[in-house]
Amino acid sequence: MATPMTATQVVAQLKKWGLHYVEIPGWATHNRNQKGAWGPINGFIWHHTGASVSNDSAKNYAATTLYNGLSDLPGPLCHFSIGLDGTVYLVGWGRANHAGGGDPAVLQHVINEDYSGQLHPTRGNSNGVDGNSHFYGVEIQYSGSKPMSDAQYKAALKLSAAILDFHGWSERSVIAHGEWSSDKWDPGYAPGKIMTMPDVRADIKATFTAGPGGTPSTPQEDDMDPIDVWAYKGKNEKQDAYAYLRGTKAKVDTLATQVAALSATVKTLADKLGSDVDTDTVVAAVQKAIADAVVKVDVDVTGTQA
Repeated sequence: MATPMTATQVVAQLKKWGLHYVEIPGWATHNRNQKGAWGPINGFIWHHTGASVSNDSAKNYAATTLYNGLSDLPGPLCHFSIGLDGTVYLVGWGRANHAGGGDPAVLQHVINEDYSGQLHPTRGNSNGVDGNSHFYGVEIQYSGSKPMSDAQYKAALKLSAAILDFHGWSERSVIAHGEWSSDKWDPGYAPGKIMTMPDVRADIKATFTAGPGGTPSTPQEDDMDPIDVWAYKGKNEKQDAYAYLRGTKAKVDTLATQVAALSATVKTLADKLGSDVDTDTVVAAVQKAIADAVVKVDVDVTGTQA
């Protein structure tokens, strides 16, 4: 049980833990405090948006849907949102419409940090207790029916660790929306596996134990899994990504064969330099061989991309 962080304090925590973040204009004073209590805070809830959002649309999604809310649910709909590349968007600060009603028994477990394994709520929005006053919330921008990106997962772990660090909580203060409310099941999939919160909490604990790492920086494709790079560029179907990568592997193998053949040709021509061979003819032959290889590779690489 704790007093909520101030907007200044949460930004300091994001910086401390090396998270790349973007502030949606007005986030620091955007809340639903006029409708109810904000605090004491007892934990942090992970949500998924229920829709896949391309990286190019991530900021706009945070600034519109999550900031403004829906026709029947005013915003902010979360405090944080995480895009495909791991960027954390600051959406609101104060009471937010993210947790809704939940099971009071779960709340007590979180307050006491006394549970192990999966939580099984029996109450929800219609008959539960107010969760918006008790929890920070993050909306991870993915459908839940397919895995979040590796960058999103790592950012969610670090964001959790940053919150735990400030309040002196353990990983057991982090729960899923599906653990809080019987009406919900999110979040769904972690990278490469169906998500179970005991596993997630173990990953959060490991992240927290490792400590803060670095300063905020723009995510680089070199640091991302190839599947995440594909998603980062707007391709959201994992099977298409694997097909693309398999095709790329075949093209690289073809290029390696062509380079080996070209090398053999150059060696043969070089061996003849000592004989009575016209130098201009040798140079022209090498240039033609290189040009033929470049044209073939260019066609191979660009001809099948969507």
